[in-house]
Amino acid sequence: MRTVFTTCTRDCPGACSIIAQVEEGKIVKLRGNPNHDITSGFLCKNTAHYLENYFYSDKRILHPLLKVDGDWKRISWNEALEIAASQISKVIKAHGSQSILYYQGFGARTALQSMNKRFFNLLGGVTTTCGTVCGGIGHTAMTMDFGEKKSHDPLDHLNSEVIIIWGRNPAVTDVHLWRILRKAKRSGSTLIVIDPVKTKTAKYADFFIQPAPGNDHYLAMAIAKIIMEKDFDGKNNHVNHDFINNYTSNFHSYQQILDEYSLQDLSSKCDVKIPVLEKLAFMYADGNPSSIVTGWGVHRYLQGHLAFRMIDALAAITGNIGVSGGGVSQGFEEYEYFDFSLKMDELCKPQRQLPMPRIGETILSTDNPPIKLIFIASGNPINLNTNSLRVKEGFESVDFVVMIDHFLNDTSDSADLFLPATTYLEEEDLMGSYGHNWVSPVNPVIPPRGETKSEFEIFQLLADKLGFGDEMSGSPKKWLMKLAEPILNQGIIYEDLCSAPQKMCRNPEIPFSDGKFETESGKFEFIEDFSPNNTHFENYPLRLLSTMHQDFVGSVVPEDELADGFLEVQIHPDNLQDNGLNNGDNALLESPVGNLMVKINANEEVRNDYILTYKGGWLKYNKCVNVLTQDAISEVGEGTPYYDTWVRITPLK
Repeated sequence: MRTVFTTCTRDCPGACSIIAQVEEGKIVKLRGNPNHDITSGFLCKNTAHYLENYFYSDKRILHPLLKVDGDWKRISWNEALEIAASQISKVIKAHGSQSILYYQGFGARTALQSMNKRFFNLLGGVTTTCGTVCGGIGHTAMTMDFGEKKSHDPLDHLNSEVIIIWGRNPAVTDVHLWRILRKAKRSGSTLIVIDPVKTKTAKYADFFIQPAPGNDHYLAMAIAKIIMEKDFDGKNNHVNHDFINNYTSNFHSYQQILDEYSLQDLSSKCDVKIPVLEKLAFMYADGNPSSIVTGWGVHRYLQGHLAFRMIDALAAITGNIGVSGGGVSQGFEEYEYFDFSLKMDELCKPQRQLPMPRIGETILSTDNPPIKLIFIASGNPINLNTNSLRVKEGFESVDFVVMIDHFLNDTSDSADLFLPATTYLEEEDLMGSYGHNWVSPVNPVIPPRGETKSEFEIFQLLADKLGFGDEMSGSPKKWLMKLAEPILNQGIIYEDLCSAPQKMCRNPEIPFSDGKFETESGKFEFIEDFSPNNTHFENYPLRLLSTMHQDFVGSVVPEDELADGFLEVQIHPDNLQDNGLNNGDNALLESPVGNLMVKINANEEVRNDYILTYKGGWLKYNKCVNVLTQDAISEVGEGTPYYDTWVRITPLK
């Protein structure tokens, strides 16, 4: 039996280090690398079953396809590349290169994908996307406060006396972080979960708070108000005056914001009773130290930055910044260790960009020149982006759509040419992580199945067809060595980087322990502008929350989801009675942008101010929640406010 070290490149903070086992040319098992301190020898269940459910699935596409009269027809690679190159050339000649939209999704996150962007820059510069459907809101908020986004190493949570998990469900979405947090709990740390949804993580907490969704900023303000008001006599040690006086700015403005609200006001707005708030405040403040782990649930609001900035302020007033076991951690920059100057963005400035959160609407409204061709890699935007039907309309309005992927899905239904890609088990690359500090190798375990090709090879071949192949030529190793130059400059040998994961050294090891912040003032900067808005839509009384399904990775769903049916939603029983509905009924769920037939599950653990469902179900099977979600852009960070979608539910007529 032969073994190969590689890394999972799917959209997950784990970026698991994998040992693949091969027998007679077939991969027979994947297991976690025991020498990686985050992977720690085990894999999530989705990766553990990746071979049978994904890699060797009979639904995986292994040959190029062309849509002819609405049906897919198998074609050769030469024909596929000729068609793609011809369509690209025709569009550029008629409308200019900016009439091409390149959409890079988040299905994989590797270093070599930067070469995709190099291709389009060498082509003359195309329209790309800005913003994100993931974590841009929190990233920007943290940058406003700290000057940069830096999180504590996951293992540092073992040094926390108190850990708050805020709007995150690592028991489902990041099982390796969850292992660490459970270990901390067993060692005596107090685990607090704040989430409007009673998640799997919440059920293991020492203390669970279930606030009104979208009001986390008021909850954080209430906690701060309690901590600070108990400090008036100067004898209480809950407020760290030394840190505030020497390492922060704008504290007076922050105090004024808090003074505008009574504790009763804040309690009412976040719907958490004052005794509970007091218990939470003193548990956090008494921790020595206390850490906060924030999640994607906090991002998904128009004004999500307010929550992040108020959460950051909690760490500042208590001095839980720059200390081991403290901090506010929301993730890492998976690309920070690579040199992406190879993308050659300087060739195409200014570059036209369309906001990812409103990609359907902006495709339809863009002119001078209009979008005529879309090239998409590692994404399924018709399924996963807001207002799916509008995204579909946008994609179907252009002359030609080229898609690189592994499977046919909702977006491929609107594509014209499908180019089958390799997976992380068949290609060479490097991988950072947005969940930890390791950089890991992606090594080919077996040759590509069927006729699949890596994205890198596809763009090299297209460059040959379009006349600039020399600028893209070379082996993956050639380009990866250039991309990895900042890593190699730390004394790591490239061969070592390819043979085993490398933990990157950070200076300082504990974020901000040197008291230096990359803000304009050089200090932690408290929030100064606090102008909360009411996002409620009249006649739509309930928020819609759509969380990650424990059996899904994005829109890669299990076999039993691939059938017509109804999206299942969870509703508090009081809302059923108020709307003349019963448990198990089918009903009509409506939002300002769409409607969907759903199946009702009554659930007393769901608050009565929202409806809960899961994301990733397919449009073609009537299970895509994003038919309902509002296509808006967050106030800060160009993020996607999925959870500011308001709905109503009625019986089917």
